[in-house]
Amino acid sequence: MTQFSRTFTITKKDNLRYNFFLMQKKLIATSALVFVIIAAMIGLLKYAQGASISVSVLNALLMAVLGTLILVAINIITTVVRMNGYYNQKKLTDFSVTFTTDKTGIRATSERGDSDLPWNRIVAVRETRNAFYIFITESHANVMPKDQFSGESEVAVFRALLEKNVEAARLKIKRT
Repeated sequence: MTQFSRTFTITKKDNLRYNFFLMQKKLIATSALVFVIIAAMIGLLKYAQGASISVSVLNALLMAVLGTLILVAINIITTVVRMNGYYNQKKLTDFSVTFTTDKTGIRATSERGDSDLPWNRIVAVRETRNAFYIFITESHANVMPKDQFSGESEVAVFRALLEKNVEAARLKIKRT
């Protein structure tokens, strides 16, 4: 069993990326719903006011795209403002955590406390361009920023550990 041990410093940037990762699915679904509602409302209103079908559809699509873009922008801005507020109020601060793996699971050690996560209790693992997210629950994860690994070879070792120890159905990582 290859072991892995590394200390990561979780920064505001990492917290923002994690929040954006979590809101991604909800935002896509909400955006699609907003697009359809706006398109239907504007299209029907324009058509009822006597506009041709093509003009009604064009107006509906333009307004739906604009409305969806505004929704996405508002979500991004409010997330950034909320995270900045947490950091300014010291509700969140940068912190370091050491992750160590063995045959039983992953141990996290930090000034916030220690925790053991057996391999079979990991809810999900998601790899993005910037990080590994090891989900403890559906909405809470340990963050391992990729830019803090020593290199691609260490990322590959960690990926192999995950593939060996976490059920394949719970993994969404780059396959080697």
